[in-house]
Amino acid sequence: MPYANDVPERTRRFRFVTLCQQLLALAVVVAVLTPAARTVTMDVRPAQPLDIDANAVGLQAAAFPSEVPTGTVEPAVEEYALTEAAEATEATEATDATEPATVAAEVEPHAENGEAITSEELPVDGYGTVGVTWSPEDRVGDDKIAVEVRTRTGDEWSEWTEAEYHDEHGPDASTEEGKKARPGTDALLVGDVDAVQVKVATEESAPADLKIAVVAPGEATATTKQMPAIDTARSATPASPTSPATPAPGEDDEPVEQPDPAPGTDSLDLQASTPTPKPMIYSRAQWGANEKLRDARSLAYYEVHGGFVHHTVNANDYTAAQVPSIIRGIYAYHTKTRGWSDIGYNFLIDRFGRIWEGRAGGVDRAVVGAHTQGYNNYAFAASAIGNFETAKPTSKLINAYGSLLAWKLSLHGVSAASTAQRIGSKTFPAISGHRDAGKTACPGKHLYAKIPRIRQLAAAAQRVDLGREATGRFVKSGATNVIVRRDRDNRLITLVIKQSAAGVWKVARKVDSGRTLSKNVVSIMRAGDWDRDGSDDLIARKKNGVLLLLRGKGNGTFHGHQVLSDKLKTATLISAPGDVSGDGYPDLMAQPKGGSMRIYPGRGAVGLGTSRDNLPTSYAAYGKVTGTDVVAAGFVNADGAPDALVRRGTKTVLYTGNGPGGWSSQRVVEKSTRGYDWLIGVGRVDGDARSDFVGRKKSNGELFLLIGNGETWKKRHRLGIRNTYDIAG
Repeated sequence: MPYANDVPERTRRFRFVTLCQQLLALAVVVAVLTPAARTVTMDVRPAQPLDIDANAVGLQAAAFPSEVPTGTVEPAVEEYALTEAAEATEATEATDATEPATVAAEVEPHAENGEAITSEELPVDGYGTVGVTWSPEDRVGDDKIAVEVRTRTGDEWSEWTEAEYHDEHGPDASTEEGKKARPGTDALLVGDVDAVQVKVATEESAPADLKIAVVAPGEATATTKQMPAIDTARSATPASPTSPATPAPGEDDEPVEQPDPAPGTDSLDLQASTPTPKPMIYSRAQWGANEKLRDARSLAYYEVHGGFVHHTVNANDYTAAQVPSIIRGIYAYHTKTRGWSDIGYNFLIDRFGRIWEGRAGGVDRAVVGAHTQGYNNYAFAASAIGNFETAKPTSKLINAYGSLLAWKLSLHGVSAASTAQRIGSKTFPAISGHRDAGKTACPGKHLYAKIPRIRQLAAAAQRVDLGREATGRFVKSGATNVIVRRDRDNRLITLVIKQSAAGVWKVARKVDSGRTLSKNVVSIMRAGDWDRDGSDDLIARKKNGVLLLLRGKGNGTFHGHQVLSDKLKTATLISAPGDVSGDGYPDLMAQPKGGSMRIYPGRGAVGLGTSRDNLPTSYAAYGKVTGTDVVAAGFVNADGAPDALVRRGTKTVLYTGNGPGGWSSQRVVEKSTRGYDWLIGVGRVDGDARSDFVGRKKSNGELFLLIGNGETWKKRHRLGIRNTYDIAG
């Protein structure tokens, strides 16, 4: 059956030029904070929920029908000026709240040169969010200002509560988002109260344009009960309707602790039969996000090398039905008051164990957030809804963290047990608290104390998905196979490689594939199980650049070829690296003429993604790459994300994979490929965690099995086949 080529393109991509945002289509730039000329992409439309069925496994986040709005809900922000505004700046112009009213306030001296300003009583509508911001022209240190809030319900006033301010909580200052941001406190969720009062004390004169923001989250016109819309399980097997259901939210007493999982290591366990749990996530639409509030043009992607744990600092007695309004309040404060491009967190988790999508751009992508200044490009953040300086987290929340972090980190090839992840300029454990990266109490002492438990849960759940390698076992009974084209008659032959009882590796047999490929075909690539029917497939490229798919039957033979795409004719360095994106479908990588290396997501029988002309919405994997060919190398560093070897003259360069984050680094390795005209990644033939290869000596056509050991060859086995074939994959 031919591949569909008339599906409309769903998203358009652009790229940044260093720090200056360009709105011209196809503008290309290299981001400056990278060790190896990475580009940062952005997406101008919200990502759509994944459309696949669940595969219920092991540790899971809560997933039960929850009351959610049926449409967009409009939050309202009221701002009240406490001091006069400075002259307009780019940052102050970025916020789109209504012109602030001047509120009556009592001003008293404070400290030697400071001031203490107490506002009048301000009304609150709905589950309220409060914050204080000021002019970006005034640099105010964490210890130079204190903000407190109290609330009134009926005639009763609460005690004063600190609204936390940490200048490192937000977008990186050098980015376009950071340049437009207003300094201010974190969002303080005050709940369903009648009024608030704010007190600001400064060590020096109060900053200009000091404003109180009171956010009403808006009220949904209609609600319905739904399961999470985003199902990260990219399995062809639907969830069983008889699977035990997660209980609906209720009182959650602190549970009896289960025995801790065994400590993990810095590499993921190679257990294909027990995949890392794939959580279900409530989408932005399910909390009523108004997508018009975010600046879609500044959506950026980079890499993920770790995850940070935060908390939102609000009352812990909220109901399940109030959670969407809580998230809308944070979203409105971040965008309309702080001037950020979107909500800062990548994910939020409530006390009932439900995971919610935060910043737009795709839960399975390396979306750059605004949560841990200096590290936003290299890590994601999940914020627990509640104040965990005063309350203990529920077991459901901790389990949800374990599930989310296990899945998200494994997607990017990061072990949850790693204690030494390079994240930006410093080294952290793969899972860290916000306080580990800055001067803050976040995520609160009680949640911070649970981070070791979260690490244990996540590490115990993680497994390397062996299906992410394009191993190419065209005959399932062999240890590995290589497809070759016989030079004299263009016949495709499957070479089945096995180890004898005496320990000798050899080509045990040759299987006629039943297919020929003319000399118009110049290269072939093992594609993994492209169509997900259980048998590995082959991609061929013609002289004119057209890509063909040959679907394997599992016995060394193939169905007739189909056109996969004719839209990559001028691209170079094409490879089939396996499932880079982690969605269960093998992908392609290629470098368009004059461009940089990109990922082209595969979509099985749909072809290459869901766009018209069978050319998917691709995204940047790296900067411009130089070399003669790319070898899909599998797991060279045993971290679970596919890597690549690029042959560059006499050198071999390892490009380390970061899953959906593309390639994160490059370095010349000791693997000598000199003298080999073929180099083919064939998976882990000898059963260890490192990928192995088949190479052919250019001088005489002899084949060798090259056992990998990371950056070197551990052993080399002569396979004994001579020069009777012209191309291989």
